[in-house]
Amino acid sequence: MFIIDDIISWIVGKLMDKFFSNKKENEELIQLRNERTELSQKVNELEGEKDTIAKTFIKEKETKEQEKKRFIDSMKRRGISVDKLIDRYDKPLMAILISYASQKEKNDKGNYINSSFIRTELERFNSKYLGGTDALIPPAKVPTWIKDQNDLKKWFEGEILKKRYCKIKFLTLIDLKKKTIWGKNLPYEQKKPKHFNIGEVLDIDDIFTEEQINKISISQIIRDGDIGWLSSSILSEKELDKLLKNQGLIEKNLGNPSLRELADDKKINQIEDKLKNIISKPKEVAKAIVEEAKFWDKRLR
Repeated sequence: MFIIDDIISWIVGKLMDKFFSNKKENEELIQLRNERTELSQKVNELEGEKDTIAKTFIKEKETKEQEKKRFIDSMKRRGISVDKLIDRYDKPLMAILISYASQKEKNDKGNYINSSFIRTELERFNSKYLGGTDALIPPAKVPTWIKDQNDLKKWFEGEILKKRYCKIKFLTLIDLKKKTIWGKNLPYEQKKPKHFNIGEVLDIDDIFTEEQINKISISQIIRDGDIGWLSSSILSEKELDKLLKNQGLIEKNLGNPSLRELADDKKINQIEDKLKNIISKPKEVAKAIVEEAKFWDKRLR
């Protein structure tokens, strides 16, 4: 009897082994799946946290950019002269000046064809055109690693040429603060100029970061008698821009008066005379300039 039971148990065992021989493997696979599921959940949680951190970072960056834009826009509206800011800044302000002629690149057949790739490539660096084929990459967009002639050549070949061909009249790295003179020594406003000087094409944010501007003594610029600053509260954006483009010539014709000299009613007629060919209401603006000069002269003593 016991022998028969043992035989039956052996047969049942064999049958069970046949049906469940993969039990251990299946359990291992299920355990592995569970572990992967738990790992995936943790990864998703981390990804969610990372996404939140990234969004927070992007938001903070956007906020800082907005604050910077508001600051720069405020500076623009107050009419601070770009060349005066440059003059007051005590560190180099490197820009890239380039003039080029013919441009060529190979077509699918390997033939050289005319092209205009340089202008397109320079636009990536917020280039400013001075007229013809002369362009300027402003300090704010000049790669910080460019330190000398070799770096400049490497940058041009890698970022602009890209195995294409052109005739360069000149390519130079210049410090806007040193050995660089620009001016508008004309007795009239050009209606449709085809060529521009550096001061006419550069805005404050083309040259300076907010941190750099904060290192400049704005009060000293005002003390020097900045016509743009003093007239900005009464001029429209369009007329202010027009005045700023002619500011150097206006102040020169006035004898480069200081703030204290401008804070005198006797200056009104003289200022009016220098503004009459530039803005629509020279008398009104001249009076406003003198009143602003009086205010700031008292404030900055």
